[in-house]
Amino acid sequence: FAPLLVRVVGNEGGAFTSEILTQASTLTLCKFMCISRTFCEKHLPLLLTALARAPTQDTTLRANTVVALGDLAFRFPNEVEPYTPRLYACLRDPSTRVRRHTLMVLTHLILNDMVKVKGQVCEIALCLQDEESRIQDMAPPLFFFFFFFFFFFFLPPAS
Repeated sequence: FAPLLVRVVGNEGGAFTSEILTQASTLTLCKFMCISRTFCEKHLPLLLTALARAPTQDTTLRANTVVALGDLAFRFPNEVEPYTPRLYACLRDPSTRVRRHTLMVLTHLILNDMVKVKGQVCEIALCLQDEESRIQDMAPPLFFFFFFFFFFFFLPPAS
């Protein structure tokens, strides 16, 4: 089934126009990727290309792909790590649903120490100014975690 999935998700030439087919095949590819490290490593660029090319109106495909990327990052962190900036980029998606899913996934990954926050703190900070109140409410706990982590691990103990 894998070659068929790769062909449908890649959609070279635009032969596959069914939204349901694209969603199902992308999610199935993600489930296949969770099984094998080599399969994941080989097809991760395809998955991220499919995410970038997803139609603006297909929020289900983008939201499901973000959640699947979170699962893959938890299962194979070293393979997904080079692509984390592309995951953070989904925080700027036009869809509130995709931004909310992305923030939930990133929060889970950061709190479980599966993703290191480097220069992407500003992406999370922008969520504090999001037009959606649920996204605004989800961002502050991450900054509390960063604040606690900094003081607990980087400040010298009082003598």
